[in-house]
Order: sequence, then C-alpha cells, then structure tokens
Amino acid sequence: MNPFEVHIVSLKDLEEILLHFSQSMTKIDSEAELLWDLVGNCISKLNFEEAVVYLLDETGEFLVQKAAYGSKASQNRKILHSTRIPIGEGVTGKVVTSGLPALISDKRKYPEYIPDDQFMLSEVVVPILLEGKVIGVIDSENYEPGYFTEQHVRILNAVASIYSGQIARIRAEKKVKEDQEKLLELQKRNYQFQLEALSAQLSPHFVFNSLNSIQNQIFKEDKESSLRFLSIFSKLLRYFLTQLKEESASLKEEIQMINWYLEIQKLRYGKVLEYEVINSMNSFPKNAKIPSLVVQNLIENLLEEQIQSANGAIAIRIEFSELENKILMKVWVSQEKSGESPEKRSFGNQLISDWQGFVQLLNEIKSYRIQYDAGEKACPKGTANCKYVNLILPNLSNE
Repeated sequence: MNPFEVHIVSLKDLEEILLHFSQSMTKIDSEAELLWDLVGNCISKLNFEEAVVYLLDETGEFLVQKAAYGSKASQNRKILHSTRIPIGEGVTGKVVTSGLPALISDKRKYPEYIPDDQFMLSEVVVPILLEGKVIGVIDSENYEPGYFTEQHVRILNAVASIYSGQIARIRAEKKVKEDQEKLLELQKRNYQFQLEALSAQLSPHFVFNSLNSIQNQIFKEDKESSLRFLSIFSKLLRYFLTQLKEESASLKEEIQMINWYLEIQKLRYGKVLEYEVINSMNSFPKNAKIPSLVVQNLIENLLEEQIQSANGAIAIRIEFSELENKILMKVWVSQEKSGESPEKRSFGNQLISDWQGFVQLLNEIKSYRIQYDAGEKACPKGTANCKYVNLILPNLSNE
C-alpha cells in the first residue's frame, strides 16, 4: 500500500492497516522488537513523519523512549537522544495521568509543551493500556499544523490495544520463563542442600577416631571408661540416625547431643580439652525446635579446626539463652599454645567457612533467617582472646 496523501483513511484502507499491524507482530517474541515494529508501521502505513513509543520506567515516575522513527532515531534502531519525561508534565506526561488521548493542532498555542530536538506544530498522543493501567504512550508529531485528526486518534487507540495485548503475552511468557528458571535453580540448590546436609552429619574422622579410642580403652582393660565411651557413642550415633531425615530438632535434645559429643571428645583428649555447656533457657517452651544439623555442624567444625592446630590446651564454652522468642547460642573457643603469647595466636578459617556456607544455603532453601557473627574477642574468663560465634536460631515450633 502506498503512503497516503490525505489525512482521511477509507474504511477499506483502515481494515488493511489494522490487519497489517496485527500480522506483522505475530512472530515477535521480544518486547523491544515489538515496539520497533509498532513505530515502523506508523511511519510506513500511516504516513507519519515520526513516531515514538514511551514506556514507564521501573519507578513509574518517568516516561522513557523505547523506540522511535524520524528525527529521534538513527537507521540502526538506536534512539539518538533518549528523553525522560516526568509523569504529569508536557503532552505525553499528562496523557499518562489522565489515561486519555491528546490531539494538539498547534503546539504554539499549547504552553505546557516540552520542546524536543525539532519544533513540530501538531501532535497526537494515545495511551497504551495494560489491565486498565497506562504503561506507556504512542506519540507522533508533524511539522504541519492541524495534520492529525480524530480518525488518527481512533486508529492509534486500536493499534495501542493490539500491541498492548502482545506486550501482555510477551511479559507473561517472560515471567513464566523466569519463574521456571528460579524453580530449577531452587531445585538445584535444594538438591545441593540435601547433599550438604548428609555431609554435615558426624564426620567419618570423628566416628573412626571414636571407635579407635574405644578399642584402645578395651586393650588397656579399662572397663569403666570403655563402657562409658561406648554408651555415649551409641547414644550419639542413634540420635544422628534418627535426625537424618528431619528438618528440625528438639532444642532440649540438641543440647543433650552437644554434651554427649563433647564428653566423647573429652574422653579422647583428656586434659587437652575442657568444656562447659550452660543452659539459661529454663523459662523457654520445652517443645522448642531449631533447624537440624546447624548446632552440631558448628561445634564439630570449631573443635576440629582448633584440634588440628593445637599443641596446648583447648577450652570451649557454650551458652544458650533466650532472645526475643528466639534462641541465642554463644560459643567461645580458646587455645593455649605452648611458648606462644595470646597476641600471636591465630585461628584457622576453612572449617568455619564451610559451616557459614551451609547456613547460607539453609537460609536460602528454607527461609529460616538464621543469623550469626564470628570473630575474636576477650574470653568470658581470663585475659586471653577467644574465637567466638554468636548464633541466633528461630524457634520452629512457632512456625
């Protein structure tokens, strides 16, 4: 169809125009491509000198040029001087606030016109509506006064409706795709969490070393120690087997588990290890539950980290208290190295970093909002520095 020489479009030509607009977009899956198709059709089929599509930005406070033909665009689909128009200002900004089209015959008589690259005399602006809300506008200007007619307004309203439907489809498909990607990522992370949760059980080193210690006690014919060791170890092993598939654990049982674990370590290392577990939660609900594995994983990593580098005594102090209906767990670990001053002592970080990664993954998958901070400061008793971890756990019995 040749460009129209007159401003009035016949019904036959109107049908062909709208049919062309509808058919030209059927295979377009990109919102950006769709908008360039829109303005291109406005030039080729409506004989406009220029056409611009503005969309609201993420804040909803400004119109931003997304596609343009004419003086505002180059030949390679790039906007030369992108304009941001505040909502409510100028012709286009007022169309957004009113939701109604605007037809300006002579902008010299329109005091609120915002000058652009070239001053044109007439302008037509129609809103692009999606689900009853303005998401943008189609704007066209012409050097000739009175160029645009009410028919142009009706045509552009129909075009805006056609393209808004396509925009809705593209955005819906994009959201579905993003949701699917998020779901796949979440499933991947959940699988990773399950693997890490399994690996967060009692370490093989601890199990083998404990069994070796029991064997040594038997060889020494220390019946009392070997029976005590075996009894605690079996309780601890039974507890972890029952917790293997559980997402939460009883706070009371977790505290008991820590005592068992540290008692076994004490039987292994003797005077090298001292420990203290303080429970200041007598008024806390007895049915309180916390995320499984977190406490055990932390204590095991902290202790293993220090034992690996120790050539002196190690002391660990654990305290449980209530904090705004949550559980506050404070852990201090001190290490005395022979022939080394406390100021020169250093702590390893790899194992505690592994634990931090495990907690971060747990928060991401389960949305527990577990909080912690770690570092070094003065020990609760004495002048030496301690490695500390403050851990805030949710009470899952409330959720």
